[in-house]
Formats: sequence, structure tokens, C-alpha cells
Amino acid sequence: MKTLESAAVDARDQLEQVVLPFWLTHGIDHEYGGFHTCFDNRGRTQVSGDKFTWSQGRFVWMLARAASLTRAGLLRPVEGFDADALMACATRGADFLAEYALRPDGTCSFALVRDGSVEAGGHPVRSVYADLFVAMGFAEIARQGGPQRWLEPARFIVDRAREDIHQRVAPTPPYTIPEGHRAFGPHLILLNALLVLSEAERSLQMPISRQEALASELDAVMSFHDGDHGFREMPPLGRARSGDPGESSAGPSGAGLVATHRVPGHALEAMWIALEAMDLLGDATHRETALASIAPLCELGWDAEYGGLFRYVDEAGGPPAGVAGASDYERLVQTTWDTKLWWVHTEAAAVAATAAWRHDRPEVAAWFDRIWHYTLNTFPGGTDGEEWVQIRNRDGSPRDEVVALPVKDPFHITRNLMQLVEIAAARAGR
Repeated sequence: MKTLESAAVDARDQLEQVVLPFWLTHGIDHEYGGFHTCFDNRGRTQVSGDKFTWSQGRFVWMLARAASLTRAGLLRPVEGFDADALMACATRGADFLAEYALRPDGTCSFALVRDGSVEAGGHPVRSVYADLFVAMGFAEIARQGGPQRWLEPARFIVDRAREDIHQRVAPTPPYTIPEGHRAFGPHLILLNALLVLSEAERSLQMPISRQEALASELDAVMSFHDGDHGFREMPPLGRARSGDPGESSAGPSGAGLVATHRVPGHALEAMWIALEAMDLLGDATHRETALASIAPLCELGWDAEYGGLFRYVDEAGGPPAGVAGASDYERLVQTTWDTKLWWVHTEAAAVAATAAWRHDRPEVAAWFDRIWHYTLNTFPGGTDGEEWVQIRNRDGSPRDEVVALPVKDPFHITRNLMQLVEIAAARAGR
């Protein structure tokens, strides 16, 4: 079985030799600011100069966090990019977003042309997900030694997003929530943004300005837990729980595909975020529920034939069942349920490591070993492409199509690999 220490060595090697060199070489737009992320799945061709705010904000976060690990000696600098250079690139990216993407009302443009001067055509006006990733980037810069002034726009964006999410008016491109359902995803990303903001304030020895909101959103995320079947992704509006006030008792019967499908990767990602939020709040109310759900979620999503985790499954496992409507989202679930995506696997590895080694759950360590082995043997590009080939078919072969946005995004890979390095360092007392 793989030890945490040996897995952390693997993670560090991937960061230093594969992932960060690719993005620091090809991703930084030194001419206009911001970042290039519109590459094909194999990382060999840049397909557009447009800048999707979703990935721009996440790139800022990545650079600021990488600067922190480099400064702490947990990562060796990529040539030409010591910690100060990484922070300078992060700050320039944040400046680009503040100047061109952030609107006076606390929302952000969805996509910009390369120089930021106008919004890119043919795209939605806004996604609350993109807004929150911008806030996360701003907050992380402040946390890692950048100007504290970045906290104010982060708070502004988070407050607007929270209001819209709880009023159910927040736009969620690229995936529209089918009518009559509430969605797990917006609450998950809002919890993540509130956590990053709160961690920044705590690191700077400031009062945690959104502590009540963080606690409330933790309850909201955990309200999607459904005992036997993990976490509902889009339950009907009649299925309210304590963390999501204001639901009516009326709603669809729950027999349709939207209500009965599951997204194991989302739920697994949410669990480490929830566990860190509980640590920050000093409130263990949901801890056992979160920890006890991890192994069953891995089991629910695991492909016994080819290995790896499915993108979507039925609540009972296997292909999503239930009566499907005609929405784009339902078609997506039906046509891509058995694909293997990079972020699902790195997030699953990160939460399994968190449970196994931070919370002493040995039953999850075996799942970490299985998922980590599959991840390292499937996604790094090798002869198939540069960096990681992030989208794969069920059998692990490359799948050259767009998922979510027409970008190749470094966020989940770098975030989760850095988490493994940090968990190992904490265990070693560094």
C-alpha cells in the first residue's frame, strides 16, 4: 500500500517537473496580463486567446498558494519562478481581473477577449461560479503576503454571490439547474470561497468577518446528505433540510433522472472543504457524517471493470436511471456519465488523504491507494499529450472534447497535489 510520504513525493514530482513548468511557461500572458488557459485536452494547441474568468481567478489562487509552498521549502522553484516571482504573477493576474472583469455590482464578466477590453462574444454574461473563483484568488493573494486591500473586493463578491444563491437567482453556466430543483454545486463553491476568505483573515490575525455565513453554508452543504445514497446533487425543491431554509413542501416526486443521479466527485470535494471549515469554526457537529461518507462515496462511484471514478452515477450505483427530461443537463448526464475526469480523481485523492491521515480513518487509506494509483497511471500526459490529459473515456483513453469550458484548467491538479505535500509535511512536523 502506498504511504502518504511516498505519495507526497509523487505529487511533488508532478508539480515540479510536469504541471507547474507547463503552466508557468505557456499560461502567463506577459503582454496583456491574465492567463492563457484555452488549450486542447492534450495541451499541444492553444485554441483561443479568450480569457474565461472562471479559470483566471483559479490561476491567481494557484500561483499564490504555490508561492507559499515554495517559500516554505515544500516545493523547489521552477526555473525563473521563485516565491516572489509567483506572487508577482498572481498579483498581475488579480489586477487584470479587477480592472476588466469585476463589475460595480460585485459580479464578474464570464469571458473577456485577450486584452480584457471587451467581453468575449458568444458566451454567457455571468456565472456565480466564476464570481466566487475570482474572490478566492483575491483572498489567497492577501493571505500569502500580498496587499490586504484584496480582501475587500473578495468580501464584496462573496456577499453578492451568497445573496443570489440563497434567493435562487444566481446564474450557473455552464450548467443550468433544471427547473424545480435546488443544486449542490453553488453551495459547495460558496462554502469554498467563504473558507478561503476566512482562512486569509485568520492568517492575517484579523476577525473572521463572515464566520456566521461560513457556519450557515456548512449546514447548507451538509443538508444535501441523504443517508443511504451519499449526497443529492439536485434534489426537488420539496426536499428541504435544516441547512437550506425557505423550501416549500411542494415539488416534483423525485422519480426523475435529475433527482436520482449522483456526482461522486462533487460530494468528495465538498467533504474536505467541510472538514476544514469545521476545523476553522471549532465545530465538529457534522464531522462524523462527513468522514463516514467518504468510503461509501468512493464505492458508489468506482468502476469495477476499468477502475477510476465515474462522472455521474445513479443513487444506487451504475448508469444514471430515472425518467429523463429534455434539458441540456440531463443530456449531459446521459452521454458523459462514464467518462473519467481529472478533477474527480485528484479531489477524491485529497479527501481520502485528509480522512486517512488527518482524521485517523484507516478504512479510507485503502481507497486513497486505489484512487492514487489509478490517477498517476491514467492522467499524466506522457506520450498522449503535455501536462495531464484531463478528460478520458471510460477505458482511460484520451477523449478530445470540451467539458464545462473550452479550457485546460490547472486548478484541481495543482490544488490537490499541493494538499498531499502539505498533509505529509504536517505529519512530519515541518
